[in-house]
Amino acid sequence: MANIAFVDTETTHLDAEIGEVWEVAIILRELDDNAPTDTEYVWQIRPNLATADPESLKIGRYLERFVVPTLAEAAWTGYDQGPILPMRRKEVVAAVMDVLRGAVLVGSNPGFDDRFLRRFLGPGSAQWHYRPVDVATLVAGSRFGLANAIRAFGGKTGEADVPTFPFSSRAMSRFVGVEPPGDGVAHTALGDARWVRDVFDAVTGGAR
Repeated sequence: MANIAFVDTETTHLDAEIGEVWEVAIILRELDDNAPTDTEYVWQIRPNLATADPESLKIGRYLERFVVPTLAEAAWTGYDQGPILPMRRKEVVAAVMDVLRGAVLVGSNPGFDDRFLRRFLGPGSAQWHYRPVDVATLVAGSRFGLANAIRAFGGKTGEADVPTFPFSSRAMSRFVGVEPPGDGVAHTALGDARWVRDVFDAVTGGAR
């Protein structure tokens, strides 16, 4: 079975043809020997701000949270209350490629993360599975399935029992009992990756 990578990125723009990724978080779920383990990875990369969208920087709190040392291209930032470890950009590229190789990406709008990661890593470097999983769509599918099952056994469903397009990731999250990240956690790459994992586990029954 393929590994699962719960992924989130923070970027300088909503358009991957214009902006760049500046923070990447991955929670890699390895499924060897039927004993799943989750390992967290977080990096920050110094972006070119010439084409940055101010609103995108504000949402991710770039000015508040960017901690790459002045002379460094990037840094490992995955230690809670721990050291910031300077890295070269190419080292982060190699690390992200290694962690994601062969994995299934799971995210909240993972197509967004996929596009920015492909630009960051470079042509031919995306070695993860070609079909990412969106947790909002996953929850919506379970809701449609539940509604159809109720109807099949003669029950009735109302408008509140089925989601409407476009799906709201926060609404879908609350449907499965997972409160979305609040201020200070939302739009941090690791905070959102943890949220994605929790929603995925709520739908699928958890790490097994």
